[in-house]
Order: sequence, then C-alpha cells, then structure tokens
Amino acid sequence: MELFFNELSIEEKESIDGETVLAFAQIYQALRKYDITTCRIDSKDNHKLHQMIQMGSNFLNIRNFYFSFFRSPYESEMVEIKQNEYLEHEWSYHGKPCIGFPLAIILNSATLSIYEKTWNEPFIHIMKDGDIDIARNICTKQHIDIHIPQIQSDQEPELIECNLRAEDNEIVLRDDHGIDDLTNFSKRLIRCPYVIKVVNSLPFNSHERKFIRRIRENGLIEIVLPWTDKGYGIVVKTTGRTFRETERIGEIIEEKYGGI
Repeated sequence: MELFFNELSIEEKESIDGETVLAFAQIYQALRKYDITTCRIDSKDNHKLHQMIQMGSNFLNIRNFYFSFFRSPYESEMVEIKQNEYLEHEWSYHGKPCIGFPLAIILNSATLSIYEKTWNEPFIHIMKDGDIDIARNICTKQHIDIHIPQIQSDQEPELIECNLRAEDNEIVLRDDHGIDDLTNFSKRLIRCPYVIKVVNSLPFNSHERKFIRRIRENGLIEIVLPWTDKGYGIVVKTTGRTFRETERIGEIIEEKYGGI
C-alpha cells in the first residue's frame, strides 16, 4: 500500500515550519508499523517540498527517510492499471483540479497532507463530475489509526509460500510433557505452505480454549491444542511479512489444522 501526496497542501507556500517537519517524522514512524513506507508525489512537487523542508530547522530529523518515503512520480504500476478511472472523470477541490485525492479514492488508500488547520481533517470532500466523493486524509498520527487498519482489513493480503520442502522444515520442541502430541501435530502443520518452522513449545495453557492463542510480530503465531488436557502449545514461524498476512495465515491454519 502506498499513500498519495496532497499537492494542494503546498500550493502557494514558500516554506513550512518546524512543527510540520516533525509531524512528517512522527507520521512516518507510525506508518512503518503498518509496513507503509512510500508516499507517491509529483516530481515537481517533490522538488518543491524538499526545498521547503531543507529550509526548516528540523530537516536533519527527517533527512534519512525523506528520499525513500517520497517517491516520484504518482504513476506506479497500480496507478497505471487503474488510470482510466482517473482520466474518465473530472476531479476538483473547491474548484481546483486535484490528483492526490482522486488517486487515493481509486486505489483505496489515503492522501498525506501538510499539517495545518485546513487539512487537519481525516476525510476531505471533493467533487467528481459534479458529485461529492470522499477521500481519506492523513495529517496527524491520529488519522493513521482511523484509516489504515480499516483499509488493510478490506484488502486480501498477498501471501507467499515457504520455499522449503516439508521434510526440511525444522521442528524445535522442549523435551517436556506433551512432546509426543506436539511432535505429531507439528509434523502435520509443517506441510502448510506458509509455515517455515516450529520455533518452540509454549508453557501449558490448560484453560485456553482458543486454537490461535496470539498473533505476534515477525510472522510468529502461538498455537494451543485445546483438545489436550494441559493445553499443550507451540510457537510457529510463518511467511507472514505483516500483521495482517500473519493473521490471515493463522485463519488458514485454524481452518485446516484446528481440529483433532
């Protein structure tokens, strides 16, 4: 997923203040938690924005990520696939033609706007052929929490499969009670194409009734076998690159392996 810069937010501006620069840094850090690291921007606007930020006192705080975060042009591969939807309509905001807002609408994404009162709104109303349409807009960290979880929940994640053969997938378990049950289950589980290895055993969870106990960072899933008296469990490393991917893999695992 990529954001789209609201080019109207720097229109008629010659500089931006330090508070705005720091807001960019905070937004970037918050977006990384959702694996979003790119904001598409027009080449001319990118040059202008960079010049304005350079003049600010806080430029050193964002210099390291600026060129990787803001990428020109707007036209990525996904934009080109859906560009007819943009070209076939007239888009405007208060009578001004716009690009960032309609692309965010078409690509089910959000715009990134300069921090100021005008743009400090999570939803921006624009015109599409004379009718009102609504774009998601990010101006603060709070706007990220409003939009990104909802957007990502609407998108079916693109899962990748493990390139190891099932017999090469490692199974690491503590030599403890329940190892036979866990070994037999693990041998079945590693045949799932999204499972890389069984990392370890879990402490007993005798009162846990959920099969998927917890989704963790770095593609890790905690699984409990609720049909065992002591609630034996394992930690599994999957191919999930994001929380949503790992969550979806957990759903697949539960559907196929969640029963005796």
